[in-house]
Order: sequence, then C-alpha cells, then structure tokens
Amino acid sequence: MGRIKKLFAFCAGLSVIAIILCCCKSNHITADYHVQGNLVVHDTVWMPSLPTDTLTFNLPCQMVNIHPDKPGKAWLVLWLHGGVRDQKIHSYNTHRNHWDNCVADDSIIGYLRSHGIKAVALLPMCHKADVDHCILWRDCYTDVKQMIDQLVDKGLVDPKRIYVAGSSDGGRGTWDYVAQHPDVFAAAISMSCSEPQMTRVPTYFFNTSSETDCTQLVAKLKQQGANIIRYEYCPQYSHGGDAALCTAEMLEEFFTHQLE
Repeated sequence: MGRIKKLFAFCAGLSVIAIILCCCKSNHITADYHVQGNLVVHDTVWMPSLPTDTLTFNLPCQMVNIHPDKPGKAWLVLWLHGGVRDQKIHSYNTHRNHWDNCVADDSIIGYLRSHGIKAVALLPMCHKADVDHCILWRDCYTDVKQMIDQLVDKGLVDPKRIYVAGSSDGGRGTWDYVAQHPDVFAAAISMSCSEPQMTRVPTYFFNTSSETDCTQLVAKLKQQGANIIRYEYCPQYSHGGDAALCTAEMLEEFFTHQLE
C-alpha cells in the first residue's frame, strides 16, 4: 500500500512539472527543427541550404537565397511582417500571406531575382508576444541583429548592403530600426503605417487610406534633417496595398544606396 501511495505521489509530481512546463511555453511557438546539408537552424520555420555554414537563429525565420551561385557577397534584405499587434501568439500560418506576398514575382525579392542580384532575404517572425504585453519589432532587435551579425561574420553578406523593409506593424518596426540603428542599414522602405521618425537612413515611405496622411509630418521631419527620400500618400489603396508603389524604377533607385 505504501508503494502505491508513493507511486501516485510520484506521478502527481510529474503532472505538476508537466503543467508548469506547458504554462511556461504557452506564450511562445515552437517551429519545426530542420537540418539540411551542413546547415543547422533552431526554432526556424523554413530555411534553404547554405553550404558549409551553420547558423543558429533565436527567432523563427524564413530565408530566401537569391542567385547563391554568383560570386561575391550577397546583399541582405530584411522584411518585417505586419499583424504584430493583432496577434498575441504568432505562427507561420498567421503570417503566411505576408511572406507569400513578399516572395511574389512583383515583390522586392522578385525584383532581385529578375535583375540577377545575389542576395539573402530574411523574413523573421516577431513571435515573442505574451498574453499580457505585446512585444513589438523594436523589442526583437537584439535577435534580429544576431541574425545579421552571423551572416556578416561568416562573410556571406556585404555589411554595406543591408536593407530593411516592412508593412503595417512591420512598417513601424522599420522606422524604429533605422531611427535607432542608422549605422546598420543602407536604406529602408516603410509601408502602411503612420508613425515616421527622424532618421539619417535613406527611407522610402508609403501609406494608404487606412492610415493618417503624413504629408505635413514628413515635411516637418525633412525640415529637421530626416533623410526621407520619398513619401506618397495612396488613398486609392487599402491597408497593405501600397506595396504596389515598390516599382522596378523605385527599387532600382532604392538599391543604389549603400553605407559608406
């Protein structure tokens, strides 16, 4: 009888531990773990192979390797998805449309592909949001910078050719990144948000009828020295639709920018 009681107590203890562990992890998603070739990536949604290199990222991330067989270092393009404040817990399915639109033929990545430019596109997930406080892109910068640093340190990307773009909450995150870290990014594109900031980084800014017209605010920031190359209010588009303004002509100008 004593042994049975001890067994029940032991099982009950295991159940409590399991519940505690589940509660601790309930605020985070756990993505698939992939090993492809010599590439090992933790907590990552999808990643193509980069031969002979091992990368460990702290955020789930999709990575698109564009013209990898070309010589030289790649340009690095960072895309910040929207919907951060709409979702307490983030997953691949939550942001699949954001990512699918980003890799479409008429997207920034599509431009790099069609113009034969060697590049790496990182599409991280802002997944560290909990039930009490929404963690925004600015709160994930340390993890994002860790991704950038690994690619730079391994000599895979050109540190003078690092670009950031995003829409909606990702557009707000873009402003946060270039305002706070102008020594990292060569240029930026912010779309579908209404919170421009002072920045020295060449920035292209578009928003739609769903957001406030920022014409006067942009003019004031430019008078104060903000490096906003282009701003356009697009009332003909709904939220997120201003990506149509990323034309080949605009992107050709955009990618002329590089850090000195």
